[in-house]
Amino acid sequence: MPSTYWYYGLALISLVLLAASLIYRRDWKLLVLQINLAGIIHPFEIVVLILLDAYRYLPGILTDPRLDNYLGSYISNVLIVPAFAVVINAFTLSRSYILGIAVIFAGIDWYFTMLGIYQHFWWKSAYTGIGISILYEISRRIWTRFQEKRNSLVFRLSIIYLTYAPIHNLFVFILNKGGRLFRFQVPWQGDSENFHQGFFFLYLVLTSAIITLCIGLKLRLRYRLLGIAFLTLAYWTAGKCHVFVPCTADVSAWQLILVPIIVVPIVIYLFRMAEIDYLFPNR
Repeated sequence: MPSTYWYYGLALISLVLLAASLIYRRDWKLLVLQINLAGIIHPFEIVVLILLDAYRYLPGILTDPRLDNYLGSYISNVLIVPAFAVVINAFTLSRSYILGIAVIFAGIDWYFTMLGIYQHFWWKSAYTGIGISILYEISRRIWTRFQEKRNSLVFRLSIIYLTYAPIHNLFVFILNKGGRLFRFQVPWQGDSENFHQGFFFLYLVLTSAIITLCIGLKLRLRYRLLGIAFLTLAYWTAGKCHVFVPCTADVSAWQLILVPIIVVPIVIYLFRMAEIDYLFPNR
């Protein structure tokens, strides 16, 4: 069976699990939970997948091996892994189920390496099982806090960040086509994938943190606008210093500010659907 079928199958299963959970529970906080877990996984994946080269996804969907690897990562870490966490919390499954699902994921990890559609370098399937167990325990704690009427400011800001960052990341990945529209690099280093990914992560963290503060704290409008102005200046500076390198003449660094302008309304709409009242507390 071609590797594409396996990965398409994982994506389809993810959507079915998410849909079944939403229909059963009728609570859009489950979708927020799925996105939050993707946000938790992403920094880990940057370090382990890219910087430490622990493993490689081989879905065979895209012709560019680099982009194909990243697409496999998205299918795993944005779809299938968080989808099972959604099921666990929607149906209130016990810790024994969590352990069982973690074992299944470790088995899938091993089986995919046997099929040649996923490659280990120094990674072990047992690490996957352990990581899944920890992640799903974290998901239970987040879900429990969602049920509380009042939460701490740190928790509220964390949820805003973990919702905004993955949506922003996915939006830029699609828009940038994995690095075909622009790249981050330094003049003396040339075209380094690790630098691009590492600097892109810093860009994502900076943007997401400032946007989180702008929409999650009780601030006057001028301070929210100041945050947007600061980001615009930071992007413009990256362009002037040639850290932001356009691959086409149609894009400039300052245009990155359009992404938060598009993503913030999506987050607002999602929070309203989920009845999560964490945004714009002065209203």
